[in-house]
Amino acid sequence: MSQQPSFTDRLLSENQDVWQAMQQHRFVTDIEQGILPAKVFNQYLVFEGDFVATAIEIFSYAVIKAPDITHRRWLIGVLDALANEQIAYFERVMSHRDVTPESYLRGAPEVYRFSQGMLRVAETGSYAQILTLMFGAEWMYYHWCKRVSQAEIADADVKEWVVMHAEETFINQASWLKVELDKCAATLGEAQQVQLSGLYAQVLQWEIDFHSAAYLS
Repeated sequence: MSQQPSFTDRLLSENQDVWQAMQQHRFVTDIEQGILPAKVFNQYLVFEGDFVATAIEIFSYAVIKAPDITHRRWLIGVLDALANEQIAYFERVMSHRDVTPESYLRGAPEVYRFSQGMLRVAETGSYAQILTLMFGAEWMYYHWCKRVSQAEIADADVKEWVVMHAEETFINQASWLKVELDKCAATLGEAQQVQLSGLYAQVLQWEIDFHSAAYLS
């Protein structure tokens, strides 16, 4: 008897078009080909730095809504990594690249839709919905960064950012979200699973629009 695909594998299968669109996004392929303009990366730093601060809020809601202390301990570890590793990266890199938020676009509609859409779901939604949000973002990042990290990336700051998302710590985090979402979805009815699939597709589209916005300034 063939094994049924997991819920997260089903999400990936049902949303292959938007998944591939993000995996082959211009921002990703520009890094892979070594042609990402410095101005685009600088603008991305402003957008993504703001979003990581929002991600801390999102994961904080996950801590509150998690079912037990074991899950909360893991999520608190994620918060620690966001606050003390990723935020520290933005502070350091933006400083030495002389990137100030005032000199770059902030609050682009595509960026606002992404960050505030994610935060609104975290505030009002379920634990399963928060897992879907973050699985959508982090599994996508892990996959393209794992591939692109093998390329020659001349800009050391870009290289560090890509490698950070292809290393064991981030892979473990993305994998935990995948396993946890599968467990959570197994307790839900078909209608709720369909709703989560729609949310997953929305997250990937938000990600595409977010990365496209870095080219607009």
